Amino acid sequence: MKRMRRGLSLLLSLALLGTLLVVPAYAVTPMEEILGVYEGYYYAAQGQTGVTLTVYQENSQVKAIFDFYNLPNRTNAKEGKFYMDVRYENGQYHFDAGDWIQRPSGYYTVDLQLTLHDYVLSGEVFASTGTYSFYAEKPNDAYEEVQESIYGDHRYERVDEGMTWSQAQEYAVTHGGYLAVIGSAGEQAFLEKLIARGNKNQYWLGGHRDQENFTWVNGESFGYTNWDAIEPNNHRGVEDCLQILRLPNPSVPGSQAMKWNDAPNDNTIKGEEDFFSLSKVGFVVEYEAWSGSSDWATPELKEALEKDLIPDVLIGQDLKGQITRGEFAAVAVKLYEAMTGNRTIIAMDNPFRDIDCAERLYILKAYNYSIVNGTGFDTYGPNDLISREQMATMLTRVVKKASYPDYTIDTDSRYPLDTSGVNRFADDGDISEYAYTAVYFMAKNGIINGIGNNLFAPKNTTSAQMAAHYANATREQALLTSVRSLNNLK
Repeated sequence: MKRMRRGLSLLLSLALLGTLLVVPAYAVTPMEEILGVYEGYYYAAQGQTGVTLTVYQENSQVKAIFDFYNLPNRTNAKEGKFYMDVRYENGQYHFDAGDWIQRPSGYYTVDLQLTLHDYVLSGEVFASTGTYSFYAEKPNDAYEEVQESIYGDHRYERVDEGMTWSQAQEYAVTHGGYLAVIGSAGEQAFLEKLIARGNKNQYWLGGHRDQENFTWVNGESFGYTNWDAIEPNNHRGVEDCLQILRLPNPSVPGSQAMKWNDAPNDNTIKGEEDFFSLSKVGFVVEYEAWSGSSDWATPELKEALEKDLIPDVLIGQDLKGQITRGEFAAVAVKLYEAMTGNRTIIAMDNPFRDIDCAERLYILKAYNYSIVNGTGFDTYGPNDLISREQMATMLTRVVKKASYPDYTIDTDSRYPLDTSGVNRFADDGDISEYAYTAVYFMAKNGIINGIGNNLFAPKNTTSAQMAAHYANATREQALLTSVRSLNNLK
C-alpha cells in the first residue's frame, strides 16, 4: 500500500506536469515560463510572512494559489490561501487576487506585480495597508526531476531500453526495485505523465498472467485495471505480460494511448513488427521508500518514514550509500520542521555558486536557519561526502535553532551544550575545534555513538581513511540520527 502525504501539492504538481508536457518545440512564452511552485516570503502589515505561490494553467488561463503562513519569531500571521489570476504586461507579471480558499478572520487579499529571473520571482505586494516586497524561488531542473519521479513514498524510473519483460524485471530487481505496479487511477495518471515523455511505443509494467488471471510482481491486489479495447485477449495464447501503450495500437479499432495491453514476453507479434518488437518497448521501475538498508537500521527507518523525516531527494535511494552534504542539508531541514512544526523558507542572499543541484532549495533553507555554512568563501560542496563531525555539528545547530529562534552560527558560543559526564574518545585529538562540543553532545544524548574501540572517527585524517571513507556517514545513519534527535532532544 502506498502512503499519500502530499495532498493538494501533489495534485497541483500533476497538473503542472501535464501543462508542461504540451509545451511545443518553439521558444517558451512568458506565460509558460512562469508555471511552477515558488517558495519564499513577503512583507505586509503583520511583518515577514512565508508564502508558497503555485502557478498553473487551467484551460487557456494561467492561475495561481497564494498560500501564506506564519514565520515564528518574525510575525504572528495566520494561515490562509486564495486564488489569483495571472497576466503578463510590459515585462511584468500581474497577479490579481480572486476568491478565498481559506480566509483567516480579519485578513484581506493582496495583488502582486513581479518579475522572473532564472528561478527567482520578486517584486511588489499591493495591500490595503500599503506596498511591500515579495521574494520566492521555484525548484531548478534537477529538483523538478526528483519531484516528477515521486508518487506517494515511491520513486519511479522510466527506462527507454528494449528488453523482454523477464529481462526488465531482472533489471528492476537488480537495481533494488520491481516493474511498476498501478493500484489506483491517481497512480495511473502519474505514470502517464512519466511515460508520455518517453520514446517507446509501449512500456512494461509489473503484471504477469498466472494461469487465467494477472497478478502484480509485488503481491499487491490486482484490483484497479485500465485495459485497452478488446484487451486482455491473450492473442495466440502467448500474451502473459502486461504493458502500457504510449501510443494507440494501430491494429485495434478504438485503441487509446495509456491503456493496458497484454503482450508476449519478447513484445514481438508476427505481422505487427512495425509497432510491436523488442526495440519498440521500454519499462518502468518502481522503488519503495528506499531500495536498500541494513537490517539493524530498518525499524528506525520505518519510524523516520512515518514521522516524515525522509526528504524527497532520498526517496527510493539505496540508504546504505554514503550521504552528501547536499542530501544532509535536506535531512536537517526535515528534522527542524518536525521539531518545530513550522515550515521553513529559503534565504534570499545565496552565497554559494556551486549549488545548482537537486538539493538547492534545502541548502538555502538550511543556510537561512543557521544550520549550514560553506566549505569556502563562496562554495558549499553539495556533492562532498559529509563527515561524522560535520553531521554532529549540523544536528546540534538544528537543536539550538529549534530551541532558540534567535540562534545564529555567529552567536553559537552564547548557547552552550551540556557534555558533562561523557568519556573522551581515543581519537579525541582528531576532532576539529568547531565540532568538539557537538560531537560530545551527540554522544551524551545517544544520537551519534562511536564506531568501536572507543573511536568516534570524526574525519578522514589519513590517505587510507580517505580511501576507505572511514569517517563518512551513510544515508541510513544520517536518518537514524534524525529520528533519535527528534525523540531525545525535542
